[in-house]
Amino acid sequence: MRVVKTNRTLLFLVVLLLTLLTPGKAAEDPKTPLLERVITINLEQETIASALKKIGEQAGFTFSYNSDILASNKLVSYNAVNKPVREILDHIFKGSIQYKERRKHIILTKAKDISKDTRKLSGYIIDEATGERLKNVSIYDPISLSSAVTDAYGFFQIEIEKPSNEEISLTVQKLNYSDTVVMVPGDGRGLLNVPIRIDKEKFNVIADSVGKKLKRFWIVTKSATIQAINMINIDDTLHRHFQFSLIPFIGTNHKLSGNITNDYSLNMLGGYSLGVEKLEIGGLFNTVRGDVHGVQIAGLFNGVAGKTRGVQLAGMLNSNFDYVEGVQAAGFLNFNADTSRTVALAGFLNLGLRDSRGWRAAGWGNATLGKQEGPSLAGLFNFSTDNASTTQVAGMLNFTGRSFTDGAQVSGLVNFVGGNIDGAQVSGLLNVVGKRIRGVQLGVVNYATKVRGTQIGLLNISDSIQGVPVGFLSITSRGGYHKIEVSADEVFYTNVAFRTGVRQFYNILTAGAKPETFGDEETIWTFGYGLGTAPKLSRKLFMNIDLTANQVVKGNWTDAINMINKLYVGVDYQFAKKMSVTAGVTLNVHLTDVTYQDYPELFTDYKPHFFSEHTYSNDINSKMWWGGKIGIRFL
Repeated sequence: MRVVKTNRTLLFLVVLLLTLLTPGKAAEDPKTPLLERVITINLEQETIASALKKIGEQAGFTFSYNSDILASNKLVSYNAVNKPVREILDHIFKGSIQYKERRKHIILTKAKDISKDTRKLSGYIIDEATGERLKNVSIYDPISLSSAVTDAYGFFQIEIEKPSNEEISLTVQKLNYSDTVVMVPGDGRGLLNVPIRIDKEKFNVIADSVGKKLKRFWIVTKSATIQAINMINIDDTLHRHFQFSLIPFIGTNHKLSGNITNDYSLNMLGGYSLGVEKLEIGGLFNTVRGDVHGVQIAGLFNGVAGKTRGVQLAGMLNSNFDYVEGVQAAGFLNFNADTSRTVALAGFLNLGLRDSRGWRAAGWGNATLGKQEGPSLAGLFNFSTDNASTTQVAGMLNFTGRSFTDGAQVSGLVNFVGGNIDGAQVSGLLNVVGKRIRGVQLGVVNYATKVRGTQIGLLNISDSIQGVPVGFLSITSRGGYHKIEVSADEVFYTNVAFRTGVRQFYNILTAGAKPETFGDEETIWTFGYGLGTAPKLSRKLFMNIDLTANQVVKGNWTDAINMINKLYVGVDYQFAKKMSVTAGVTLNVHLTDVTYQDYPELFTDYKPHFFSEHTYSNDINSKMWWGGKIGIRFL
């Protein structure tokens, strides 16, 4: 049994080997087109009918034809080694017969006479060094812009609108290969075999522009289009005065649209081109992979991969990936990936990924991920990660990541500068400067590390200031004026006050009490607020001029006006570091309501001389007297 099995195996291998070595039907991939099947055949004084039969047997199909169109008895001789069927047939018929595949048949028909209006040319593009038939090679006529791309077997067919008696110049280009020009005579028929060679200087040298990256992406995809292949292969810049298209690549520039720069371009729905020199109008969109100079108008959007100089108008979007200079107006968004120097108007947003120079106005916001030089106006926010200058006006927020110069930030809510600012900040709520401001801050809350100017607000905060903060409360860490005071006057023997700001202008928070009422059911106490200044008289001696207003309260609250307003003029002597004594005179005005009966008794130990007393028509009574104050201060 083992011997039988061994003999059968040997027999199978012998049969298989003989099958592979015996000439006959080619072992072609069934998906290979009939005309592209490669065979080796030797024809010696064979009739055409016999030659066709042998070719069919070798390639695995049959021919279908009318014998009347063939000189069937004509003898042919041809030795073909690894040649495609198409090339063998072309050698036999010299272009007089045309071929059409249908299932397992090739149908032969008489070639049409050469048209006076068009020429059809076909052939193969071959690597000169290896003999390999090259796919994805671009072939075009630079006059008519007719073009073709070789298929997976290196074959192309191109139809050119040109009189047949004129010589045709075909340009052949492929990435990393030398450009080749083929001259085809006006009476030329038959298959073209065009060898091209690798250009070592071009090989693998690819620039890092946005357009090149885009082209490289397209060519590596499995579904790379003929148009994308042309953009990869063709380095020449073709030029046309005018083009019209319905949609990209359906127009007067055909499949070479992406390789052509137009002076004037009209796109009914949309268009695609290498560049625009003067004017482009698109019903919906315009897309340009190179530069635009002039005016570009689109109902929906404009997209430019190269530089733009001129005017862009779009119903929705202007998008640019390189330098932009001129005017941009869009109903929704202006987007610039590179530096721009434009007047940009957008219904929603102006967005720049690098520096922007020029006016910006948007219904929602302006955002620049770089420097912003020029006025920015927005309904909601202005945002710049780097320096900004001139003016920022926003309904809600102005944000500058670094410094701001030569202008103002104006917002309804917040202004923020991470670095320095030379100018003004005006907001409805908050102004923030991370480093130095040389100018004015005006808002509810103002903050800056260093101030060279003025802060005006409810709360002003700074690390240091050369100037005067004006507000309800000002706090300056270094070089500011901070004093805690414990004092006594003729009415309240125990008072505490906190002074903060700068010597030129400071805020005073005060509180006091009558100690003798601490044990009573209702303590008499006071609180108030004031402003003051402290001019320097000598190294250790200062003057104080303060104006304060204090409400006097019995128990938890007094339901009527009971205010003691004071003008204090005194001196402050610093006898030790962070310690001083103060004394001075006061002019007091006590205001009360004559209709209110539950006032506490103020003058229990000492009753001053009232040099003026008057009751006004609104039942407010005022009493005025001279008094004094003495105290000690810390800090």
